[in-house]
Amino acid sequence: MRVIVRNAVLAGLALALLYGDAQSEVLDLLGSLTAALTEVNVEGFMAAFDKRMPDYDRLKTNVEALVNQADVASSIEPLKNEGDDSRRSVDLDWFLEVRSLLQDGPIVRRREVIHCELQKQGKRWKIVSLKPLEFFAPAKLDQ
Repeated sequence: MRVIVRNAVLAGLALALLYGDAQSEVLDLLGSLTAALTEVNVEGFMAAFDKRMPDYDRLKTNVEALVNQADVASSIEPLKNEGDDSRRSVDLDWFLEVRSLLQDGPIVRRREVIHCELQKQGKRWKIVSLKPLEFFAPAKLDQ
């Protein structure tokens, strides 16, 4: 799984070089999300979100359940990154592969366009809205 993380982070960094400062900062933040999911780092994943975001607690609960039930590989491709130096609107083609922890267990693949609204808070970008939240819900891995 580490190869996927490195490729996703390298791809994010390469894309960041093509964009301006605000765009590259947002892409760096989003690259850290994919790495955190794969590394089972819920706190690292949630650090990108404004705690006042609607459904913050539900998202955190879902992500905790997801990474605790399975190995997760994650990658994103930016489709839209618009806005200014204080607010950004981003659409991501997000792919998740959720592999059961059971030997020969099932694999669930998800791919969806995820919409994020980001806001600069001090020197850091925070996600203030993410839709659909259900994308990060635990997978049904019953055999």
